Amino acid sequence: MALPVFYARPELVGSTLNVVPAPASWDTAGSLGQVRSAAFTADVLAAIAPTMAVVPDPLALRLDIGLPDTVPLLLHNDLDNYLFTLVPTLTKGTLRQFASVWATKQHAATSSVAVCQTRPTPDPGGMYSLQVHTTASATTTTYKRQIHDQISTAPPLPDGGIALQLAFVIGPRRAWPNLWKATIDSLGPILGRDPGAREWDTRDDRITNLGLHCTTDPSVGNQVTIAIRACTTDTHTAP
Repeated sequence: MALPVFYARPELVGSTLNVVPAPASWDTAGSLGQVRSAAFTADVLAAIAPTMAVVPDPLALRLDIGLPDTVPLLLHNDLDNYLFTLVPTLTKGTLRQFASVWATKQHAATSSVAVCQTRPTPDPGGMYSLQVHTTASATTTTYKRQIHDQISTAPPLPDGGIALQLAFVIGPRRAWPNLWKATIDSLGPILGRDPGAREWDTRDDRITNLGLHCTTDPSVGNQVTIAIRACTTDTHTAP
């Protein structure tokens, strides 16, 4: 079985986006949320298409989201929600797969996106260095429960921002973007949960730096292996 692989984050200067980033919308077709999400995706695609046409594999994507100073950095604006529909649409529009996807959020006047060839990099480690295995469909509660139960003894990270990397090993029939949100929703023992929150409603809005990586192994079937690396950052709630 292949081992999880971590890839280097793109460090080049990205293209400034002309459209304000918008998270995935589950509203009805034609709603304002859907329109904003589609415009954001189209802007990203236009920015990276020339590079995607010539850069060799393996590919990494980096999205840096700038938020106004008046917007709390660790409340809402979950990074995985910006990537959830964006990456599959980019893959469909360019016919290229990403081995690594990164997103950050910070107080800034602009947002940007970059694509480049990446390379494997040493295991980043962190305050938490965990590995879990799943067999269920990511659309089921069983998938989340399998992950949660394997990390249930880990106490939540201290208050403040979080840097999180997830390295997946999947079979060729898995669409790995479909695993992101369900996996992060399962990390309550690490990310924490607000009092009275629903079981899978984690404090994932604390994540200010997110790295996602994928290795495909035809021998694993339906099993998914996920290496979890998490640590706090110096980002706090105060403006």
